[in-house]
Amino acid sequence: NRVDIVKSAHAFNDLVTLIPTPGHTIDHYSVQVGKPGADAVITGDMIHSPLQARYPELGMMSDYDSGQAAVSRRELFGRFCDTSTLMCTAHFPSPSTARVVCWQDTFDFIDA
Repeated sequence: NRVDIVKSAHAFNDLVTLIPTPGHTIDHYSVQVGKPGADAVITGDMIHSPLQARYPELGMMSDYDSGQAAVSRRELFGRFCDTSTLMCTAHFPSPSTARVVCWQDTFDFIDA
């Protein structure tokens, strides 16, 4: 009883939730931590450059499925766009934390 095997969105408790964000890898998850209004999403490998917020369809040669990765970015950013949720990116140069906002029909990051 020390392992949870998950195949979709999964809440470990009130503070930690896995959000499926496949594309770069087959079973990739981003992790939401905290309570609403004081939360953050650790994006992991879902996004590698701020350009992928403005151009979510911009893939990488190492993506397992660039089309699915684009869908994952649009869904995650759409869900948290213009909210107080902090995005913690793994591959951006410092500062690697920001909030996502709507920009035309895509997204942008602003300083946290």
